[in-house]
Amino acid sequence: MASRPPSFTLFVNDPKLFGDTYRRYVERQIREGLGFDGTPVKLYWRGKQQRDAERDMVSHQNRQS
Repeated sequence: MASRPPSFTLFVNDPKLFGDTYRRYVERQIREGLGFDGTPVKLYWRGKQQRDAERDMVSHQNRQS
């Protein structure tokens, strides 16, 4: 049976600006703050360009409907 770990999307200007050390820090803070010790957690770092592209695509699809 596949597991579905808790997932969090972090909206940032540029994901490349966040190094591995900071990413581990954020993950640790989420685990400790929300009680996910020992539970796999998925973090998605979404940048502004990616958000804008997805928003434009959804907007375009809605206009075609």
